[in-house]
Amino acid sequence: MAPITRSSVHGRALESERSGSHESSYTAGENGEDQEMADDYDDESAAEGAKFLITTVIRLPNILTLLLYHTNSGPRHQSPYQFSAQDILRPLQDTADRVSRQAEEFAKQLDKFNINRETTDQSLWDDALVLLERFSAITRTRLQKTAVDDSDGQLNKIRLEEDLWVLARNLLACNSPETVNNAQIAQESRLGDLHQYSSNTELWTAFLDSDAVAQEYETILSWLQDRAAETTEPIEDLLHSLTEKSERGNGVWSAGPIYTQAAIKQQKRTRVWSKPLDPTAPGLKRTHVRPSDNKSLVAQLDPDSRTRESAVLQNQDEFHEQAAWQTCWEMLRRGQTAADIQSWWAQRKEVWRYEALRCCGQKASEMAESPWLRILNLATNPEWVDRCKALAHNPAIVDRYQKAVYGILCGDDDVSRLASETIDDYLFALFNALLIERYQHYIQAYRNKLTEPAAIAYRPQPDSHDNIRQHVSRVQSDQATKSESHVPHKVIEMAMVSKDYDAFFLSMGRAAAHVAHATGQGFEMIDPSTAESNEVSQVNAQDHDSARIVVHVQLILQALGFLDSVYMDHEYEMENNIVSYINFLQSIGRFQLIPLYASRLSDKRAQHVLGSILIKVKESKERDTIVKLMKKEDLNLPEIIMGIFSLANIDDLRKLQHKDLPTPPRITIPGGTAKFAVLRVKPQLMTGNVSEAVENAVRSVEWCRYVDAESWGGAAWCVSSLYKIFLFQGDFVALRQLLDRVSLSEISLAAVGMNLNFADGEPLIENGGDEDEEMDEDRVQPMSPSRKRRDPLAEHPLTRSGTDRETLAFKSLIWRQLEQLATAIDTLDIFQETADNLEANRSNPTLLRTYKRDLKKALDDVRTAIAPLLDNDFLSQPQDNSDEYQLRVIRNHYIPECILAYNSVLWFAGHFVSRAWLVECMELAQRVAEVPMLTNAFVEGKRMKELVRAFAVDSEALLQANEQSGPKAKKMKTEKGNSDIWKVSWKEQGPIDLEALD
Repeated sequence: MAPITRSSVHGRALESERSGSHESSYTAGENGEDQEMADDYDDESAAEGAKFLITTVIRLPNILTLLLYHTNSGPRHQSPYQFSAQDILRPLQDTADRVSRQAEEFAKQLDKFNINRETTDQSLWDDALVLLERFSAITRTRLQKTAVDDSDGQLNKIRLEEDLWVLARNLLACNSPETVNNAQIAQESRLGDLHQYSSNTELWTAFLDSDAVAQEYETILSWLQDRAAETTEPIEDLLHSLTEKSERGNGVWSAGPIYTQAAIKQQKRTRVWSKPLDPTAPGLKRTHVRPSDNKSLVAQLDPDSRTRESAVLQNQDEFHEQAAWQTCWEMLRRGQTAADIQSWWAQRKEVWRYEALRCCGQKASEMAESPWLRILNLATNPEWVDRCKALAHNPAIVDRYQKAVYGILCGDDDVSRLASETIDDYLFALFNALLIERYQHYIQAYRNKLTEPAAIAYRPQPDSHDNIRQHVSRVQSDQATKSESHVPHKVIEMAMVSKDYDAFFLSMGRAAAHVAHATGQGFEMIDPSTAESNEVSQVNAQDHDSARIVVHVQLILQALGFLDSVYMDHEYEMENNIVSYINFLQSIGRFQLIPLYASRLSDKRAQHVLGSILIKVKESKERDTIVKLMKKEDLNLPEIIMGIFSLANIDDLRKLQHKDLPTPPRITIPGGTAKFAVLRVKPQLMTGNVSEAVENAVRSVEWCRYVDAESWGGAAWCVSSLYKIFLFQGDFVALRQLLDRVSLSEISLAAVGMNLNFADGEPLIENGGDEDEEMDEDRVQPMSPSRKRRDPLAEHPLTRSGTDRETLAFKSLIWRQLEQLATAIDTLDIFQETADNLEANRSNPTLLRTYKRDLKKALDDVRTAIAPLLDNDFLSQPQDNSDEYQLRVIRNHYIPECILAYNSVLWFAGHFVSRAWLVECMELAQRVAEVPMLTNAFVEGKRMKELVRAFAVDSEALLQANEQSGPKAKKMKTEKGNSDIWKVSWKEQGPIDLEALD
């Protein structure tokens, strides 16, 4: 159905009018923004959406298993299932591709619609009309590509959607500022231009120009007529049964009551009468009867003879009469032109029916193609209205189509409904009556003007929206049409014609919530308290095409100001419709389209929705595209990223704020013999399967790479909080994932262009020693002390203004230190794994050499990773009170664990690499004693006893190593000088009582 541009004469669009539709600013950016958006939508995501739809919406596990069995099994037997897998999946793939392409096409057109204009700006309305025309064109293309062997229901559904876009476009045209302004001007002048010789055409034109509401009704009537003409079967096919019963035969075009006429002629021949048969003639009622029931036949054949004579026609003529009146109804219902109606009945030699349908008024050549001739002529033939009303209510007329035709001609809605079978039929009868009522009101004003020439202004009647809404409500509850109201898109049509937008979109928003929580799809984005809705809305909310229509119509009407009041009171429910469609886009994998629709949500809702959805985006390329689109839509990217993190970790974040935090598990277990009892890191501490919850949690902070320098503090808080969560949970597998995928160096470089892992603004200087020094087993490089200690921060790091390197580094302080702690645990785990491999292969010289080389590398990594943990300020500069408590718990638990594990590393290295590492154990003891943070961690963590035991074992090992020194032993050296200070004579007298050392 092509868009209808109102013609004041013909009521439907001319081709020239359609081709001249406004483009205005709507197309200004077509070669720019549209191309940019098109580039962002790649075919890969369409394929992903298709696969997702097939695998999640269509469930065929048993069938597919059977198909694969018959396709791939050994001997190939002829089977009805053989080679059918492709045949089954191909239409599903095509459907998924079609859905994905259509969603993209709608998004592209919506993206070009600039809503940042006043609702009184005519260019905004022009662009909205163009947008609706393009939506209609998209649907028309889909209809043309839909296979002819698809179900009639699917074809009718697509056709109705196309027509709905046309209807929405034409109704908006009737409400545009330009149309309303022109109507107000016409109300003050057009009536004054009319005179007593004005034609019906001039009168009709002036009426429509002066009444914007009448233009709406005419638009709806035209749309209903065109719909009936396009979707209803031909009249000949519709009346096939009645035609057969009338026994006219094929190709016989003469009509009228020919069988009754033959009976009348028979009576005249029998009675030898040349004059018309007299109904009162004696004996006529006894002989001139219908054989089937002996009822008196009419004696004369004028159109109202049956009523006037209280007689009947022959059965065949009765069927013909029924078919004729039904044909008249269908002609009016389909909006056939006066010329077509005249030609039809002229061929059947019953032109009087055409004269009746055009109200026996003037013949206007310029109205030959108009369906409104029957209404125009009411101006000069008011008696016909009264006559039609009388006939419509005459109890002697029993044929419902005949009554309905009279009801249409006089504008009687109650009688017109007698022939109505569908919702569109009922709406046609209603709007026909409303249009005639308004026209008669104008005619009365015109007649008053003829008697009072000074009365040139016209005031139209108020609109009948309340009456229409009551009618629509009655149609939805009527048993005859209730089932039809459940057909997808039908409720959208009724909302459009009744302009009951507020109630409709509100009901659909609540239905969207109901469906989301009933199906479990997208429920996390919608509050369940909005889930009350009616059955019809729920049916449409489950239909993806209906949901797409609803959301795009809603966005257009919102931009034009139609929904201001309902948005003010029910914003959340109204936005449910947009959220529901966003969830659909997510389900088909079209993540790139989501920012466009999210930008139409309120800020908080957009953050919540995008936070729920974007956590599922895995590919960095797709994230880059989505971020680009979010920036294009001016979405608050930092807040959205914060929303992604919060929603993915909401439960854990709440636990983190609890006063009684759980005690983290240990990373070490006892190892060695009773005599040399040392701790060791738990085997495979940081290896294992990654749960879905952990994957989502880590993925939620991967988005931090897209924040800017102004929002860097929020990103640092997110990552730091996740480190704390994993540390308190003792989820070391998750800790490894976070360490590998969200490093401060990489994320800060991507976000702010600086590597904030170096707090002083300079990277650490790597050891430039030669290879011999690195391989010297007895040369021990001392642990680097921390950089210069800073004074306590004067203000909260995350609220400190500025984007310079130092400020951003301060904001990253906790992140950096927690990452250093995780790195230390990771390197300890790697060293333990290497040490275990070395011990297991001590008898294999080849492998032993390899593992010993790996052990040295792992040892260097451990010493580098442990160094930051020995700083007195490590995890000692909290950002607030809550942070202070959390860091203290982490520090008092993990610092002793790491120090004890590191001591075990040095002890092991002293036995398997070089005795010099045993000296480092003593240096470590001295370090723990000198640094208050380390001492307090052991004391508050109640680990001092274990520390003393460990250092006692180290001392014994060192003394034993010194006893083994001799002429060939290498001299132990350190950077601070010789280790002679530790050389004492030791004679073992028996086992050491380690408990006594406590």
